[in-house]
Amino acid sequence: MRLIKDTYILFSVTALAALVSFVTGIWIRNILGPEEYGIWLIFSLILTYGYRIHLGILDCFNRDFPIMLGQRNYRRANKVRNVVFTWMIASSGLALAAIVIVLILPLSTFETVLSIITILLIPLQNLALYYNTIFLTIQQFNTVAIIQLIIGSLQYVLMGIFSLMFGIYGLLIGVLVGNTIAVFFGHSKLKIKLKIVWDWKILREMFLYGIPITLIGILLNILITLDRLIIFYFFGSAAVGHYGITAFVYQGIMVLPGVFHQVMYPKISYKYGAIGKKKALKNIVVNPSILLSYLSPIILGTLYFIFPAFIYNVLPQYTAGIDAARFMIIGMFSLIWVTLYGHYLTVVNKQWTYFKILLFSVVLNCILNISFVKLGFNIEGVAIGTALTYFVYPIIMMWFCFKDMGDRFIDFLKHAALAINPFIVMVVLVLVTHFLKFHFMINFFFFIGSYLLFIFLSSNRIPILIAYRKKIAEIIRLRIKKRTLK
Repeated sequence: MRLIKDTYILFSVTALAALVSFVTGIWIRNILGPEEYGIWLIFSLILTYGYRIHLGILDCFNRDFPIMLGQRNYRRANKVRNVVFTWMIASSGLALAAIVIVLILPLSTFETVLSIITILLIPLQNLALYYNTIFLTIQQFNTVAIIQLIIGSLQYVLMGIFSLMFGIYGLLIGVLVGNTIAVFFGHSKLKIKLKIVWDWKILREMFLYGIPITLIGILLNILITLDRLIIFYFFGSAAVGHYGITAFVYQGIMVLPGVFHQVMYPKISYKYGAIGKKKALKNIVVNPSILLSYLSPIILGTLYFIFPAFIYNVLPQYTAGIDAARFMIIGMFSLIWVTLYGHYLTVVNKQWTYFKILLFSVVLNCILNISFVKLGFNIEGVAIGTALTYFVYPIIMMWFCFKDMGDRFIDFLKHAALAINPFIVMVVLVLVTHFLKFHFMINFFFFIGSYLLFIFLSSNRIPILIAYRKKIAEIIRLRIKKRTLK
């Protein structure tokens, strides 16, 4: 019940943030247009990759701090918290080095100015994320929710307002104000005030974990953004703007899973710190992944049928990206639950295995994307190549995790078949609707009705679904009983 409560708290706020950012995103896209919005999508990658200037120390803190708490090693935990805070400030110097590089590059004046302003925002962004991580690791999800509301909802609103006055530069002003508010709020909520503490020994130990995690983070960012970069290279910024509605799709789909994974990571770390056995993590990793795989087609199917009509009516300038977005919607099935296996590999110190899997996936993604472009599939080909990679990468992750837990290959195959089964049903139902050629709302209700029937039938034979079905039945029974007594 605690897991459900924690997830509910974060999801409620994140859903609100997603709704606000969704509406504001429409506003911003219409203000800027495909060309200028495409430029923003490329330059905003500086913030995405700039997160990594702490060289994995924050990721190490996110893993180790809950483990220390699980071991009741509070004195060291507090010291590590201060050392990491000190490093987050010190590592900002790397942003200055990045500015020097920008000044050397043969960029236009506009590109140089935009790059420098964006780079200067990296230290502030990372400090806000540091405070967010502190409260995540101690599982104070109410405070985490407010911080994420600030850097989610409030920041997006500010970006929209300032973009009206300053265009693309207004987006950066919104980022500046939003992160500043988040830092001040996080600082005010800390009961134990942070201190400047430098301890090279602790940092050196954390770097052993942090450096590979940094490389993993960079590869993850490349995996998620490579399609954007390839389209920019082959087709230009306007095409990136049209394809950018897939970012809309990604944000919408990953709202609930993103919250769930934030809640799960400290819990997995805490459990491993308390028990110290890999096998003990199996249920907390495997069962939720099965649950997500069965629930995700409801989200994906809804977006698949409703999204095109939304774009035609609300963002008509971006209709050229609809087909690419629909391929991505289907392809994101496995991406929803793969993070659980990533959590497992990082918690049990198998980050180099994680790195190798990601490296292979990035290379595969690059080959597929360029191949489909060369074959004449345009931005839709990039979406197909990315969707295929998103399907293959989680299956490989799953196999290596099962292998590390000491399970047999047949156990992996059974679980993989169980996880992929909803995907097969989803694809079959989508193909059937294309043959029916009815109004999209009829197709939508046919899909949802058929898939819910599939879940109902499956819930009689899949342990995790049986357990949740019993819980739901018990909740309904208690509520009926309570109303009867009144």
